[in-house]
Amino acid sequence: MTSGEGPRPPDIAGRLEAQLRRSILKRRAVKLARPLDKPEIPPGRQYVLFVLSRQTFAFDVNYVEEVFQIKSVLPVPGTPPYIVGIASLRGPLISIVDLRHLCNLHEKAVMGSDKTLIMRNGLMRVGVMADDVTGLEFVPDSDITTDSPIFSHIPRRFVEGITREGTIILNCSNLFTMEALEVNE
Repeated sequence: MTSGEGPRPPDIAGRLEAQLRRSILKRRAVKLARPLDKPEIPPGRQYVLFVLSRQTFAFDVNYVEEVFQIKSVLPVPGTPPYIVGIASLRGPLISIVDLRHLCNLHEKAVMGSDKTLIMRNGLMRVGVMADDVTGLEFVPDSDITTDSPIFSHIPRRFVEGITREGTIILNCSNLFTMEALEVNE
């Protein structure tokens, strides 16, 4: 545009061509667009897997608050063998439980290298010793069976089932109740 000329008339042909191009591209996009195929997830739950006496166990993730390395446990005289003692968890004291005794595994716990799963069931909060915590895993309900001789030594009310890979799923609602962990000595 030079200084002596007035405003240039709008380029109607250019605008129509751009609109036509956008319209064609939009129709193509709509034609090609399709909903994403989401994989069908079977019914199941997420579990925290941990090792105890060379056997893999699992807790429903909804009961696990955190994994913590307990530095020291203060034994409490007169408690049953499954109560290791009490420990401070950043201030509050919690009971530390060794499931080896409740699950009749009879292998001695090694203090110092153990991880502790901090569990919560309602108002009850307890630490559960583990040799190792291996991670989280989604397990479809269809992969769990309730008939297996592998967990015959564990009280039936504490077992929810066993996976195809041999992971024993523990029933947290039965295991972490005042009645199950009550000290009667």
